[in-house]
Amino acid sequence: MVRARRADEVGLDRIPMFSDGVFAIAITLLVLPLTDARITEGRVGQDLAELSPRIFTFALSFVVIGRYWMVHHRIFDRFDRADRRLMVLNLAYLFGIAFLPFPTSVLGGHGSSTPAVVLYATNLLWIGCASAAIWWYGSSGGRLTRDEVTPQGARATLAHSVAAPLALLPSIPLAFLSPTLAMYSWLLIVPVSFAADRLFPDEAV
Repeated sequence: MVRARRADEVGLDRIPMFSDGVFAIAITLLVLPLTDARITEGRVGQDLAELSPRIFTFALSFVVIGRYWMVHHRIFDRFDRADRRLMVLNLAYLFGIAFLPFPTSVLGGHGSSTPAVVLYATNLLWIGCASAAIWWYGSSGGRLTRDEVTPQGARATLAHSVAAPLALLPSIPLAFLSPTLAMYSWLLIVPVSFAADRLFPDEAV
């Protein structure tokens, strides 16, 4: 079906290209706290052991950025047009991605503190909510999606997008009771995402 071009439409291809650049820079910046670390002669094992929290947070954030990069591509593969509102929502999403190396560094150095856990969880919530907002806006009424995307498929993708923020939300108040327990609560993403998959089976597009 041929659609008339709207006045506020913009080039769709430029958004994923620009986004890929932001993802690449952000995922590279994650390793900087490790490259700046000092490994002294005769204390290599001890120094590496002391770096283990930073190595863990690097790996965690690498997985997070990688996952959201894949989600971003999957969402934009289902769009066939873009407009200025989508650009703004995408910039809000990229703000969270670009900012993530900072809370990653804070969490790696001060993971046992409430502010570090809250900052990191809030950043992930921002990214997850922005991702869901992108899909909700673009898919509502088939506004920007390809003809092959059905209403059922759109609802399934939205449910999957909302799953991660819902699973992360309890960790913020929990961090004021126990930062360690709050970090363990991030594992709720697994059962919540599984439940979303079962309740809202996605469709191949």
